[in-house]
Amino acid sequence: MSAAPRTAAAPAARTTAPAPRTPDAHRTGPAGPGAAERRDRNLRTLRRYFTLLAARDIDTWIGLWAEDCEVRMPYSAGDLPAVIEGREALHAFYAGQAAAYTRLEYPDTELHPLDDPARALARWYPRAELADGRVYRNHNIGLFEFTEDGLIHRFTEYFNPGFFTAETDAEGTVPAAPDAPAAPAS
Repeated sequence: MSAAPRTAAAPAARTTAPAPRTPDAHRTGPAGPGAAERRDRNLRTLRRYFTLLAARDIDTWIGLWAEDCEVRMPYSAGDLPAVIEGREALHAFYAGQAAAYTRLEYPDTELHPLDDPARALARWYPRAELADGRVYRNHNIGLFEFTEDGLIHRFTEYFNPGFFTAETDAEGTVPAAPDAPAAPAS
């Protein structure tokens, strides 16, 4: 099908960016009535997710997840699983991970709501000290998908797997992990 010819009239100025689209929004629900409230609730859940994870309070953190949850790590390496299914398995995995850290923080975490209120994108820069003296730094991006009642149903996490394959420098830091962007001057 060919497009109709354009006229010489100047296009209208755009004052806002177009809303982001998700290719399969029909699978998780339309952005209809109540969408803004669902987005806000899900972003609050993600703020709590990072706060509880930084505190290494996995017993409370696991309550943010649906019973049939799933975590996917497409770039998993070493002993990291590519997929974790179910709240019980997720709790066991993250409890083991949290026990390895003496300090964990998420500076400069960005949360981005999507057009589909059941999804949100997060970008974070974990910084941690491990019990064995190594330092962990990375740059992560994740897509979170929520149930209708606001629990995390699916989480797909993308990160540099170098740390988990022993590709670290003398301080135990992943050399390719970028620093978090500088905060804008006030």
